[in-house]
Amino acid sequence: MASTHLRLVAGSCLVVALLSAAVGQGEEAGTDVHMVSFRRAPEIDEPQAAATPADDNFIYRLVHKLIPGPEPRRPPPADVAFPGPDTANFPDSPFTLPKGRSMIETIPCSYAFPGPGTAASWSWPFLMRTGLTDDLELRLYSQGPTVVGPAAGKPGYDGFAPLVFDLKMHLWGERDWMFWPSVGVEVFLVSGIASRPFQIGTEPGMQLLADHRLPGDIVVEWNVGYYGTGNPDLPDDLSSPYLGASWAVQKELREDFAIFYQGFYNNVNFPYFPSDLVSGFGAQWNATRRLALFGSYNWSLDGVGSPSGGYAGFAYAY
Repeated sequence: MASTHLRLVAGSCLVVALLSAAVGQGEEAGTDVHMVSFRRAPEIDEPQAAATPADDNFIYRLVHKLIPGPEPRRPPPADVAFPGPDTANFPDSPFTLPKGRSMIETIPCSYAFPGPGTAASWSWPFLMRTGLTDDLELRLYSQGPTVVGPAAGKPGYDGFAPLVFDLKMHLWGERDWMFWPSVGVEVFLVSGIASRPFQIGTEPGMQLLADHRLPGDIVVEWNVGYYGTGNPDLPDDLSSPYLGASWAVQKELREDFAIFYQGFYNNVNFPYFPSDLVSGFGAQWNATRRLALFGSYNWSLDGVGSPSGGYAGFAYAY
């Protein structure tokens, strides 16, 4: 019995010594010893890469100066997979950027084909995002430069679509039991900052964001919300009326490439697609740690508005 106790004590001492040596070695090398965050985008299930000097940029320093709080010993790396682009598919993810990290998402080509009484349209949407805290994200987006063709005897028009001011908050992460979703909430205001043909008044809105991670590297995202219409006497080509929903089912084929099936009801998607009930397929490729490419093709399910269209764009983390 005594020899057994001695062996247990010796083994425990050995484990403690090894752990102490490992921690000491990490401190000497100037690295942080931490757990990989569970609250992260589920699309790419890999630990974050090491930070580089370029990650300590002006916006990162400004956010940490204006919003006091614990600052990591070195900036977290800019990684397009954490939390992943929101404009790759229709619904927004409930995940937010880390404090001080930023991402720009832009879609140089968003095109909808003409339909009965509906003009063809082209736009260049963009979304700019910055993490104010690890759970709160400031966002600015717009359909950008937009061209609407003639339809039903009316001439076409063009200009700059309204700017939208947006805040997204991550509420809680995914649970390990019963596929309980990650949840967030988003509130936004469509402003009057736009070219005259696109001024539709002030439009408040909010939506609930949910994300389910299922077996087989499958992710289900959905949003439901209220999308105000502003002044009803103004043309609302880019308006999102009343209640609406959007969804996507994504399958990861490899750690940097995924395909998805998506849709929306009641004009709540970004980028804009002129129809009420839409479905489509798309793909996302994380080409580098900072750059992701994505695109999709979509069509109307109810025969209203544009019969089909698509978009292609990219996201860059910094």
